Amino acid sequence: MSKKNNDEKENKPAGTDEPAGTDFTSRPPENKASGSGDNPAEPEISAEDRLRQRIAELELELVGAKDKLLRAHADFENFRKRNFKDMNELRTFVKTDTIAPMLNVFDHFKLALDAAEKKPDFKVLNEGMKLILAEFQKAMDELGIDIINVPENQVFDPNLHDAAGNEASDKIEEGKVIRQWRQGYKMGDRVLRPASVVVSSGPAKQDKTAEK
Repeated sequence: MSKKNNDEKENKPAGTDEPAGTDFTSRPPENKASGSGDNPAEPEISAEDRLRQRIAELELELVGAKDKLLRAHADFENFRKRNFKDMNELRTFVKTDTIAPMLNVFDHFKLALDAAEKKPDFKVLNEGMKLILAEFQKAMDELGIDIINVPENQVFDPNLHDAAGNEASDKIEEGKVIRQWRQGYKMGDRVLRPASVVVSSGPAKQDKTAEK
């Protein structure tokens, strides 16, 4: 070896394999401490502190539940008020639609009475009554009301008829209508008032004691 190489070996720091002239100041310091010793252990929470923490959480949940309950109650009150208002308006509309067709009937009835007072003539009164009846029929047609008329000898129907009484009959079979006493009314499938009829009870039963 040359003298130059010997000089370089002599200038090399002892205990290192680094070549001579290496800058050790730029090298980051070595972390000799173990990883387990860097972070100190967290203090344990006592049972009392856990209980207090849980109570605080439950109190927050209770406040939220109360707020939701108050909001739901307010929404329900608003809904109830709107519904009540809508129902009142609906009742008013129904009354208006029902009364409007009857106004003409009332007007014609008053005109007929006025005419009868001025000229007490049966013919004039009869014509006025016919006019009122026609107006009534028109009003009921507008409201969708149908008249229930029951002809003689029709089978008694408890859904449409009301038995005002029973009579014996040799001509009409038992359970059939002898005559109508008062007509009925219905609106669609709903019966407003059943027709009152007299129902046959069949032939009159002879009194056996009278025969003896």
